Amino acid sequence: MSFLKKTILAGAIAALGLGHAVAQDFPTRPITVIVPYSPGSTDTLARTLAEDMSKELGQPVVVETRPGAGGTVGGAAVASADADGYTLLFAVSSVQTVAPHQRELPYGFDDLTPVARIAVGPNVIAARQDAPFSTTEEMIAYAKENPGKVSYGSAGTGGATHIAAEAIAREAGVELFHIPFGGVTPAVAATVAGDVDLVLGYASAIMPQADAGKLVALAQLSEERASVAPDLPTLKEGGVDLVLPPNIGIWAPAGTPQDVIDRLSDAARKAAEGETFTKFGETTLTEIDYADAATFAGILEKEDAFYADLLANIDFSE
Repeated sequence: MSFLKKTILAGAIAALGLGHAVAQDFPTRPITVIVPYSPGSTDTLARTLAEDMSKELGQPVVVETRPGAGGTVGGAAVASADADGYTLLFAVSSVQTVAPHQRELPYGFDDLTPVARIAVGPNVIAARQDAPFSTTEEMIAYAKENPGKVSYGSAGTGGATHIAAEAIAREAGVELFHIPFGGVTPAVAATVAGDVDLVLGYASAIMPQADAGKLVALAQLSEERASVAPDLPTLKEGGVDLVLPPNIGIWAPAGTPQDVIDRLSDAARKAAEGETFTKFGETTLTEIDYADAATFAGILEKEDAFYADLLANIDFSE
């Protein structure tokens, strides 16, 4: 073997060894977790998880909110960051599986690598207190008899609640009337006031109103009844064969070493299963449901395919 080839080979082996050592030592400095929304429920969830992740990793895990453009500003920041595990995204999966199908973005599905799923909502659909229906079956029957007359409030055109309602309408074979608001809170308030027939959102935003008799909870959008809402039927139980849980999790830039992903995923698991985060989930009606990187990746691939098909048939020009 020539001297040049030996030198190149030795360099390659050294580089591989160095990379492995770095992954074994990870982390050696603080980790930044970007939440791509304004301070609120997701931000609080991330901060609570980060406290115990810091203990597991032996380095500070610092949460930074970077809102804008439905989460895509923060998503783009993480997608373009160094793939070393020190910049992460904590978000709802729509940042990866929905937004890139809606408009041109500086990142796509393959530019973010899943680390772990942490929670699955649940999302809930509810009706105004004096609506002419009180179950999913009754709502579908009424909507079929009155095409376009059943209204629903969303957190904004093109957002997760708008898309979820359109998916429900498509699966049920009905036409619903969309009224966008500047967030879930005003949409819930309008439904409580009786100005809107239906509203979708996290259980934490809707169930307290339902428990107070101000809304009628119709269904949760999960595969099975969530432990935080055991008495509320799923859409599937109501005759709509659809599951739309908001998958909340952690992502890293594509190309992040697998050893680093595994280290982060394990730390997230231990934090999510810890007493502090479990109690927080119960208090905030958040269904904790950890999934490792590989499992989460499979979930996201199916979700991406579903939304690619759905979004091709939704008009976002409202």
